[in-house]
Amino acid sequence: MARIWYRTFRDFFSIRRLWLFPLLAGTFWFLTLTILLVRWLAIGRPQYPGQMNPYVPFISDIAAHQFKPVFIIGCCATGITFIGTMFAVHHVRYSPQFYGLTDDWPWRQTASLVAQIAGLAAAISLTNLSIFDTDDAHKRHRHLLMGTFGGLFVSAVITTVVWWDQLSGPTVFKGLRKWCIFNTFLVLCQFGCGLAFVILMYDGQFKASGILEWCLTYLGSFWLLSFVGYTMFREGEEPIIEGENERQPLLA
Repeated sequence: MARIWYRTFRDFFSIRRLWLFPLLAGTFWFLTLTILLVRWLAIGRPQYPGQMNPYVPFISDIAAHQFKPVFIIGCCATGITFIGTMFAVHHVRYSPQFYGLTDDWPWRQTASLVAQIAGLAAAISLTNLSIFDTDDAHKRHRHLLMGTFGGLFVSAVITTVVWWDQLSGPTVFKGLRKWCIFNTFLVLCQFGCGLAFVILMYDGQFKASGILEWCLTYLGSFWLLSFVGYTMFREGEEPIIEGENERQPLLA
């Protein structure tokens, strides 16, 4: 099998520091959301001009007004580290210094590249959303939001597919299965929350949809943090395969 990914990125980053990307991405996004939410609660839960949801403001309602600089800084920091996260998660799979799956199927290595492109598109859309989204730019807001969530969805689904063999296969790297299960669970939760959010919002149930949007975005921060387990837990060690001793011949 062609070693597509490793040949391209073999010396791109130090393998011992890649876990910082998901840690920073998840932390930046969690702090951005929390600062916006706490400030809205602290100033008496006001309703903003043009706020569609009279009960719970959407994130963009708060971010488009007084606290916009925090939103811009948080989104830019999250976008940059998210790009690094997607690179790190796929690079450790193929690096001989980590999991070393250099003989992986070519379609998986190609899918890893597609996940990177989708993650890059999501990060760019999120950054532009934070900068150019204002309370009177509803059409632009909708397009940038679709670009952000669309890129995130494609990146999350493809990443899950690429790592599925470590979740369901008989042979997995020791300890990695729990992180794959946790990460996949979060992807499913986000999909469920996102679908319910869209249905309830277009049905006019604004209170429930507003709560679901905040739940969806907070789940995203934990999804990012879960990649620390992918990129940190085998650092600097030779991969150990679960059940490896059981496959050894009985007679040497």
